[in-house]
Amino acid sequence: MKTKLYPTSTASSVGQVASAVPQTLRLMTVVFLSAWMLFASSCASFLNPKFQKVEIKKPNKSDEILVNGKKAKTKAGKVLLERDMLPKQITLKSKGTRDQNIVVMQYKKSNWHILSWIPFGITLYVPFYDKGPKSWNYDKKPIVFKKAESLATKKDEEKFIKINKLGIELDNSAIKSRYFPNYRSFVRNEKNFKAEASSDIDEDIQIENTEFSLALNQMLKDKGYIDTSRTALKNSFLRNLAVNATVKDYTIHHVANKYFSRYGGMIYIDLTIEWQILDYYESVIHKTSTKCSSGQFAILDYSKRDKPTQNALKDVVEASFINLMKQPKVYELLTDNSDVEREKNFTSIGIPGSSAYVSSLPEAVKSTVTVKKENSFGSGFIIGREGYIITNYHVVSDSGDTKVVLNDGREFDAEIVRVSKIYDLAVLKINASDLVPFKINLNEKLNVAADIYAVGTPSAEDLSQTVTKGIVSGFRTQGEGELIQTDASINFGNSGGPLVGPDGVVQGIVSSKLNGFGVEGVAFGIPASYIKEKLKLEIY
Repeated sequence: MKTKLYPTSTASSVGQVASAVPQTLRLMTVVFLSAWMLFASSCASFLNPKFQKVEIKKPNKSDEILVNGKKAKTKAGKVLLERDMLPKQITLKSKGTRDQNIVVMQYKKSNWHILSWIPFGITLYVPFYDKGPKSWNYDKKPIVFKKAESLATKKDEEKFIKINKLGIELDNSAIKSRYFPNYRSFVRNEKNFKAEASSDIDEDIQIENTEFSLALNQMLKDKGYIDTSRTALKNSFLRNLAVNATVKDYTIHHVANKYFSRYGGMIYIDLTIEWQILDYYESVIHKTSTKCSSGQFAILDYSKRDKPTQNALKDVVEASFINLMKQPKVYELLTDNSDVEREKNFTSIGIPGSSAYVSSLPEAVKSTVTVKKENSFGSGFIIGREGYIITNYHVVSDSGDTKVVLNDGREFDAEIVRVSKIYDLAVLKINASDLVPFKINLNEKLNVAADIYAVGTPSAEDLSQTVTKGIVSGFRTQGEGELIQTDASINFGNSGGPLVGPDGVVQGIVSSKLNGFGVEGVAFGIPASYIKEKLKLEIY
C-alpha cells in the first residue's frame, strides 16, 4: 500500500484555513449582533417616516389649512406633519370668519420603539435612548375644527357702533399663570392644573391699549358697523353707540414641549372683560362681562415669545367682543328707537310769558347763564321769567347735581324738567323770578350770510357771557334734524348757549363744532323753532 505524502508547508496552510473559518464566523456574528443591537435600540428613529399623516376635519371644503404659517402639505387627504419635535400651530383660515388655531406636539412613542427592547436583556442597552425626533408621534386622533364664531354683518335696522376705549386694569392677584411641564401632562391633566398668581408681578397694571381698540374697530368697519361715508355730520343719538372695555382678569397657560429649552412650546390666554355700552352722549346704558379663551399659539423660539403672546391676546379680545355682540341685550340696544315714540308723546309744558324781553346784544349777555356739572360746564339762556332755561342735553347728561350761574354771579340748583336726546335739548328750572327772558324765533326764516352772534362761556368759567360774531354759513341735515352752520368762534363751553341776531332774538342753540387739524370756523346750532316743536313748550 502506497501512502501519499504532502509537503510540510502545504499541511500547515490547510490547518490555518481550517482554524480561520470559525474565527471569521465568530467575527461576522459579532458584527451582525452589534449592528442589530444598534439598529434595534434605535428602531423608531430609523424606521419611522419623516412625516406623519394626520386627519384634520374642517367645516368647509374651501377652508385653508396652514402649519406654522405655511400652506400645509397633504397626502391622501391628510395633512403631513414633520417629525422634528417642533410644536405645530394648525391654523384654519375660513372666509368671513376669524382664524382658528390649535397646537399639537409629538408626545407618543412610535410602535417601532418595541423593537428596542429585544436586545435589552442581552446587552443591557437602555431602549430609552431611542429618543430622536422621528421616534415620537403626534396623536392619531383627528384634529377637529368647529365652525368659528364670527361677527355678523350689520343689518339696516341696527345702529353704528365703535370701540371708544379698551383699558387694562389688573391688580396683581388677577394676573395668573398655569404651567404644564410637557404636552403629555397638558393632554391628560389639563383640568387638574391650577392657575396661580404670578409671583414676579408685584404691582397693579393700569394702561389703555390702542392696538386692540384699532383691531376691534377694523373688525367693526369690515362688517359695516362703522360709517365710512365721507360726511361731516353722520353721527346722531338714534344712529350711534359706543363701547368701553376693561380687562379685569388675565390667565396665561404655558405648555412646554418634551424638551423645554430646545423645542419651544405653546400658550393660550383667558380674559375676563367688563364691557360698557354707551349712547351717543357717552352715558353708560348697559354693563356686562365676558370670559373667553384664545386659540393656541406655538412658541418656536423663546427669544421671540412676545409675538405669540400678542397674537393670543388679540385673538381672545376679538372672541370676547364677538361674544358680547351676540348677547340679546346688545342686539336690543342696537335696534332700540323707543325714544322716538317717547318724545312724540311729550305733553305740553306751559311757560309764563314776560312783559320785558331781551332786545339787544348787551341784554343778551345778561340773560345768558353758565350751566355747571361736577366735572364739566356749558352754557344756557333764560326763556321764562320764573327761571326756565334752555341748554343742550349733552351739557346735563352726566350724573350728579346741576347748577346754574347767572350773569350777576348768583348760583342756583337746577331741576331738569325735560330732555330730548334725539335733538340734544334740555329744559331746566331754577328757583328764581323776575328774570328777563329771550324772545325765540319760531317762524321767521334765516338767510345765508345773515349776521349771527354766539353768547356763552367758552373754554373756561371765568370767560362767561362772551360774545363772538359770525354769519349764517348754511343749513345742514344731521340724523333726524337740521342744523344752522356758522363761522362764529365756538368752543366747548359754548354748548347750550344762544345764537342770536343783532336784535337779541334767539335764532338757534349752539350744539357742536367740527374739530380736527386745519378745521376752523365750522360750528353748528339747533334751530330755535325746535324749542317749541321738539320740547313741546308753550310760552304764553
